[in-house]
Amino acid sequence: MTNSKIVNDSGPSHAIGTYTPIVSIYADASCLRNGSADRSAGGGAVIVDRNRAELKLLSTYLGPVTNQQAKILACTTALEELRRPCRVEMFSDSRYVVDTMNGKNRMKSNRSFWMQLVQQSYGHHVTWRWVKGHDGFYFQEAADRLARAASATGKDLLPEDLEFLTERLASDRDQLSIRPFEIEIEKIVDRHRAFSSTSVDNPKFGVKAELPSAFSS
Repeated sequence: MTNSKIVNDSGPSHAIGTYTPIVSIYADASCLRNGSADRSAGGGAVIVDRNRAELKLLSTYLGPVTNQQAKILACTTALEELRRPCRVEMFSDSRYVVDTMNGKNRMKSNRSFWMQLVQQSYGHHVTWRWVKGHDGFYFQEAADRLARAASATGKDLLPEDLEFLTERLASDRDQLSIRPFEIEIEKIVDRHRAFSSTSVDNPKFGVKAELPSAFSS
């Protein structure tokens, strides 16, 4: 998790005590092998502090939860990043999440997940907005790619990876295509997979081997 300033601070310091940040959150989730025992879910979010023009990215491994549960958790983990009461616009491509949080659906199933989300919403003024997925909405597309990366690798993306991606997203924010950002995430995922595939069990030290030592010529 990291954040990037894209403008300088401004505004009077005496207003800090009563200041309420205006934040937009674009949250999404991905669940590989949904419906099977070995499913793998990830959550992604692009968090925008509108007053400071500041970005923060999340790419969080959510474990073997269902796709619906992952959609809820993606919003929950994003709200957990807010450290003071905010006015929040929460964007999600899940009608299930948006309609439920807007009171159109009852929280019949996944109740423990809903309770986590409701708890994280306390203290904020949250407006829930549905956005069509995979429709070129730049920050929502970025959240989707971040979620896919976490579900594919089975772990949170590293802070240095998120820092790099944040700078890339900030510099590309006026572009219409998500592809340059997507390419960088694909490189990170490939690197994670390559590292995992070359990992071996710890050797038994002190045992002589026939191969030459790496520490001598």
